[in-house]
Amino acid sequence: MNRNKSAGSDWIRSLVKQLDLVERDPITDLSRFRALLEECQLPERIREIVGAVNKEVGYQALYLLDFLPPQRSILRLSFLKKKTEYILEIVLRTSGPAVVFHSATSAPGAWERYLHGYSRSSGSHIAFNQNFIPAEITDETIKVWFSYLLSGFDKQFDPGKCLHPTNILDFGSLPKKASA
Repeated sequence: MNRNKSAGSDWIRSLVKQLDLVERDPITDLSRFRALLEECQLPERIREIVGAVNKEVGYQALYLLDFLPPQRSILRLSFLKKKTEYILEIVLRTSGPAVVFHSATSAPGAWERYLHGYSRSSGSHIAFNQNFIPAEITDETIKVWFSYLLSGFDKQFDPGKCLHPTNILDFGSLPKKASA
């Protein structure tokens, strides 16, 4: 079995060298930030809420994409509304984890009706981004993030402002993780 593992890594190593895929500048090790996110169970808490929202609306309104190490993205939520994709992304920066809200609008093309699934992006913009400390992310913070995303980045739900609890969309009680 060890022979198979070493043989497998040999062909990968030679292919990576042959195709010149080796990173010239080493990427900063961000694994400590990923560990902090996992420790406070932020990705899991977000996944549970995505499931609860999709169940409540009766269809897959939110799409969730998880990323594996060493990628800088942790997860991406997307929500499509009127040809605009609204995205909440948890990313790792050298300064720590951050939440980034951005959107991409697709422009209709002359041939688009004939090409199922084809879309041209006509514009995108970052609506909000902020570094955070994972241990300080409360259920209330997550509610604000989801409210902002599902509102299509409506300014009244802007996470950068002090929101009144009445301005936050009501998701009921957040799913609780069963403790061991």
